[in-house]
Amino acid sequence: MISQLLAERERNDHPVRVGIVGAGKFGTGVVAQVSKMKGMIVAGIADLNLEGAKSAFESGGVSAEGTYVVKKEDGLEDAIRSGKRAIMEDADLLARSDAIDVVVESTGIPEVGARIAHTAILHNKHVVMVNVEADVTVGPYLKKLADAAGVVYSLVDGDQPGCTMNMVEWAESLGFEIVAAGRGTIMLDDDREGVPDSVPQRFNFSEEMVARRRINFKMYNSFRDGTKAQTEMTALSNMTGLPPDVRGMHEPAVAIDDIARLMSLENEGGILSQSGVVELANSVTVDGKRIPHSLGMGVFVVIRTDHPFIQEDLAGYIGITGGDGKNFLLHRAYHLVAVEAPITIARAALYGMPTGSPVGHISDLITVAKRDLQAGEALDGGGGYTVNGLIERADVARREALLPLGLATGAVTKRPIARGQAIAYSDVDVLTDSFIYKIRQLQDQSMKG
Repeated sequence: MISQLLAERERNDHPVRVGIVGAGKFGTGVVAQVSKMKGMIVAGIADLNLEGAKSAFESGGVSAEGTYVVKKEDGLEDAIRSGKRAIMEDADLLARSDAIDVVVESTGIPEVGARIAHTAILHNKHVVMVNVEADVTVGPYLKKLADAAGVVYSLVDGDQPGCTMNMVEWAESLGFEIVAAGRGTIMLDDDREGVPDSVPQRFNFSEEMVARRRINFKMYNSFRDGTKAQTEMTALSNMTGLPPDVRGMHEPAVAIDDIARLMSLENEGGILSQSGVVELANSVTVDGKRIPHSLGMGVFVVIRTDHPFIQEDLAGYIGITGGDGKNFLLHRAYHLVAVEAPITIARAALYGMPTGSPVGHISDLITVAKRDLQAGEALDGGGGYTVNGLIERADVARREALLPLGLATGAVTKRPIARGQAIAYSDVDVLTDSFIYKIRQLQDQSMKG
């Protein structure tokens, strides 16, 4: 058991040493949770804001005086020998250090995530990728690189793709068919056009809350303009092998009791044209009203069995059915984000196993114009002012040469693009000198081969 192995690490004074890149809300939450655990320590944090890194350590009971600013290659080792925790601006120092067992990448910036994960893997570190924006762009390539290096590349427990993956793994281990898997959303009609400036109002954040929790307006806007949910389901698709049924998924407004019925095939009273897909369950009606007993930010899996004896058992135990009585709903009405993340860290370090990682390039997160764009406009990526992300099957995205959202930041439009139009490579000048672009090219070439 994880708890017993961690306790043994504690007794032997050989803790799992964790390095975190990004001292925002998630990174701070991991520090706080790890501080309550045995056999694991956060040894270092990399962030451009050193005061933010100090503040993150304070959440775990380490005072500012207990931190050590690292500026050179062996600085982490020096910090550990002196009994202090390391903070640094240069995340490469963290990714290369022999003092770190597991690197947690939580910046949310695709370029940074790809580069740090790549460096960490080449230096024999397990990588826990919280940065789904990077994962959906180059995750399949990073997974192959990690396999070759003999280390783990994993998405994170606590975030919705990881939580859903846990249920998918349970169901597939028991021989159930997966009909649909996904997460809940709270998506209003006008949310897709939302901009970062409106985040405090839409989330009811006070100025004190924004400052204390270091709220990233662009990231939080991606939660409300639909991009984050689309990103996470792209990650889940690549972990499970389940494609979307349609571009952007159906995302019906649905109560929990109706999920199994709606997430079934059309000829069985549902909305799906195929079984085995990723989906979203919206908790808000078209007129903006919250649906009673809806999923909210929880996760779900609709499973199927043709065995009469098992059907009878599941009908009695679960009771929420669809698909002519052969489909059953598993759901969890919450995800605990950073609170559960150390489980993935422990699985990687102790067992050499991921919570979930890409099994292939099944889906892509494509770039769609959030508003009418004019020629010469610079795109600002997910959660910004110019574009959204939508899930699409990878083979379709390749055939139509659609621009992955992870490559959109800084790209400049060549021509006017209408609101809602999927943006192709040919519509923009992409920053071809970025690290993530080069890695994506290698990933795409491997798919052609």
